[in-house]
Amino acid sequence: MVDRITRRGLLKGAVAGAGIVILANPWSARTYAQNAKVRFANVGVGGRGAAHHGWASAEELVAICDADRKIVEEVGAKYPGAKKFDDWRKLFDEMAKKIDAVVVATPDHTHFPVAYTAVSLGKHCYCEKPMTHGIWEARTLAELTKQKKVATQMGNQGHANEYIRRIVEWVRSGAIGTVKEVHTWTNRPIWPQGKMGPFKEAPVPETLNWDAWLGVAPERPYFVNEKGESPVHRFKWRGWFEYGCGAVGDMGCHTWDSVWWSMAPVAPLSCEPVNVVDLGTETWPKQMVVKWEFGPSADGKRPAFTAYWYEGGLKPDVPDEVKNDPAIEASKEAPAEPADTKGKKGKKKGPEDKRQLGKSGSLFIGTKGKLLSEGDYSESPRLIPTARMEAFKHDEMQKIEKIEKSPGHQTEFVMACKGEKPWDFPKSNFTYGGPLVEAMLLGNITVRLGKKVQWDPKTLKCPGTPEADPLIHRAYRKKFWDVKA
Repeated sequence: MVDRITRRGLLKGAVAGAGIVILANPWSARTYAQNAKVRFANVGVGGRGAAHHGWASAEELVAICDADRKIVEEVGAKYPGAKKFDDWRKLFDEMAKKIDAVVVATPDHTHFPVAYTAVSLGKHCYCEKPMTHGIWEARTLAELTKQKKVATQMGNQGHANEYIRRIVEWVRSGAIGTVKEVHTWTNRPIWPQGKMGPFKEAPVPETLNWDAWLGVAPERPYFVNEKGESPVHRFKWRGWFEYGCGAVGDMGCHTWDSVWWSMAPVAPLSCEPVNVVDLGTETWPKQMVVKWEFGPSADGKRPAFTAYWYEGGLKPDVPDEVKNDPAIEASKEAPAEPADTKGKKGKKKGPEDKRQLGKSGSLFIGTKGKLLSEGDYSESPRLIPTARMEAFKHDEMQKIEKIEKSPGHQTEFVMACKGEKPWDFPKSNFTYGGPLVEAMLLGNITVRLGKKVQWDPKTLKCPGTPEADPLIHRAYRKKFWDVKA
């Protein structure tokens, strides 16, 4: 079993002696078959993983894996040709020669072990966001991807839409002048976070491989709350330090992607918690605000800027350009809430003010104006107020060079898998996603430490803060899987 990636000398080429040839682009071994399909193994096929069944099976879905055997059986009934597993290590042991690409949609803490094993074996890899659970993992996986030159893609599908391209174009064209601040917010978490408990040990459900679900996380018995419900499986794992990355891990790679792409920072200089509400001993807070400071670009063309992240319903102040915009209807009376199941009349809601910020979005503040987008995926970008957008739309906007359209987020990946495009053609490949994830996860580290940290991206250290080290590079449950640094 692949419990240690080094045991079979994967990184030393020992697999070649076992009949597995690692090429810079392993698809090249099959390019003679013009109509050949990419052979996919999907790891994590419930929840978000369900979104990947269709496009993977449009090629060839040859293996599926999930620690919950009930999910495996349900999905397997739809794809009877796919071999079924409840432990991803067994999948690689048995199917390494029979797959070309791996889709990873497990809980966050298992992303790196599966993706690293796949890329080490020369397999193409699509991994859900966040790409990894930790900063060291993000750097390591990005560097391995450059070495192996396989197709990769992080699952922040909004990177392929047209909205984000408009934001990047407008920011880089100077439409709002020099950007000094960016504020990004989300309504997540929509799962339990904050202080929780008590919990108690309970029998493991018959269909769940708890050892495989824990993976590299610390050993602990299966546990439930006072209602007898698991606080982690399914979906609710996002709120836990050991298994998820909270709201910033879930949505940062989506909602903050427009900031990363348009501003093109290499790494933050520092990061600090601004507001943290109800942080648990094992769980992420109900609400938080984090601040990053970024230095100027290497070429000196972009000055330093500050970025903020808000979650749990917290938001920046509504800009005057929205509050005082005569083109936006101020408010209207909202209808009453529906009666409840007992016939009790619903309470009347207050006025619905359209001069407010949406549930999620980003606000870019420049020296010559502001840009607002609302939604999880950079939707509806516009300069504010409305009059400024109208003027821009009919003049400057027409002169800005457009970024090439994407054929589709998964399509980019499949095209690169087949050699129709270079290995790094997918626009959110691991060499792009890695640095983005590093910056986002530094926010989580400052929240857990409760203080501001400086950041040295060359050493992957927070200078003067040794207590950050185990959060940057976590220890693995080595009896399950390990990798040499």
